[in-house]
Amino acid sequence: MSGVRLKGKREVHRLMNSKKHIKRICFVVLLIALFIDTAVAGLFAWFQDSYGVTFREIIYTIKSPLAGANSSFFLGAVRYVVPKMAAFVVVLFIAVILFFVMEKYVAVDLFLRGRSGREKKVNVIGIAAALLFAAVVFYSVKIISDINSRLQISQFIRDYTARTEIYEDYYVMPDVDKISSDNPKNLIYIYMESMETTYASKDVGGEQPEINYIPNLTKLAEDNISFSDEEGLGGFISAKDTDWTMSAIWATQTGAAFNFPIEGNSDFGNQEHFARNTVTLGDILNQKGYYQEFLCGSDGTFGGRKAFFEEHGDFRVYDLYTAEEEGYLTPEEEVNWGIEDWLLYDIAKDELTRIAAQDKPFNFTLLTVDTHHFDGWICPHCGNDYPEQLANVVVCADKQIYDFIEWCKVQDWYDDTVIIIQGDHPRMDQSLVSYAKDRMVYNCFINTDFDASELKLKNRQFNTMDIFPTVLEAMGYTVPGDRLGLGTGMFSGRETLCETIGSDYIDTEVQKYSQFYADNFY
Repeated sequence: MSGVRLKGKREVHRLMNSKKHIKRICFVVLLIALFIDTAVAGLFAWFQDSYGVTFREIIYTIKSPLAGANSSFFLGAVRYVVPKMAAFVVVLFIAVILFFVMEKYVAVDLFLRGRSGREKKVNVIGIAAALLFAAVVFYSVKIISDINSRLQISQFIRDYTARTEIYEDYYVMPDVDKISSDNPKNLIYIYMESMETTYASKDVGGEQPEINYIPNLTKLAEDNISFSDEEGLGGFISAKDTDWTMSAIWATQTGAAFNFPIEGNSDFGNQEHFARNTVTLGDILNQKGYYQEFLCGSDGTFGGRKAFFEEHGDFRVYDLYTAEEEGYLTPEEEVNWGIEDWLLYDIAKDELTRIAAQDKPFNFTLLTVDTHHFDGWICPHCGNDYPEQLANVVVCADKQIYDFIEWCKVQDWYDDTVIIIQGDHPRMDQSLVSYAKDRMVYNCFINTDFDASELKLKNRQFNTMDIFPTVLEAMGYTVPGDRLGLGTGMFSGRETLCETIGSDYIDTEVQKYSQFYADNFY
């Protein structure tokens, strides 16, 4: 009998030790879960402060070629999250030590008397674990709810399953043969990274309380043609699915929003064709006999740009690696995304001189980068007159573009060339724009044959897609019906879709699945 009792005691002791091990494991697992929750919350807070983008944009970025992506993206996340997590790790470490100390040396059972008068044993660590579990669940649910609300994940799912007929109702398919001109001009098309009119002072139409950080761009807009949503310096609406660089390029070149599926054909870096069936600005000018080149200071494959321009218009894509091959810099001299804008403009001058000597109409498209988030890039030509880094970068970019335009004006080919300057989209971090109500994108058309006094320039409502037919009009082409894609030629004076059906309606519909889009663009 004594052997049986001893065996029973050992079994009880084994079970008690087993329960202790389970408690320890559960406690550690809960702490790890809390750590992960806090890390996710920190990354999310950083991402929102820095970008403010939606789930749709994240999906596209993940599925697009990431070669050439700026390492500051990852470094920014590390710098933001690590200091916050370091303090949290210390707290977790102390909590773990206290747990095991209490378990080993401190009485952890309380005896509470219930209504019946009986004493009931309650384990303090068990209560602590239960409270910790509840905290982890609550915190996780809150984080998921916040992420869903800010990234609009549920909205993305609804849009992905909903259908629209906006393209059937309003899209105008380009007919290249009917787009004509007796004397079309060359085109220099400059996309300025994150260039919005918010950087200007309030007295001229911007959002800055006192300082106009883009005085030269303001003057160019005043002296040439710039369409505005107000009486002062304004711009166009960055429509949904046109509000990051590749989507903005796509929209201004096609008159459609960027709304490819999240599977298959959206992986533009790993497939043979980029929206093969779409008729773009490059396709039109290619058929009109134009030489076309796209210049950027980073890896041309990033975001699918190289695939797009080579597929549509047979562009020569001149990127960071082309510049290295031609001796403008070495790999060791790469900074930021690759090439600083001051060197990019020098390359542009050399390329334009070479291209103009071919005695062939040309379309030279350029994408700057120094004003990219976060806070822009300080180059050797930037001053240090303002406390905000971006302010100094924007002032520098403003001076560089003005100097480049002045150089263009004294070239032999200038009289036969239209120059278009526009922002690609509003900036994605909050520098200089956190208090801005309206985030309009800059536009300026230089050296067109239109008389500004005869155009309806002010108090217009238009978006990224309206730029497509407007570029052709600026070059001297006649666009039948004044419309291409979902865009309306601004020089025509005709009401845009924003002015007739409303920008909110357009934003809602272009995010939905379109069978027309699938049949004609994929």
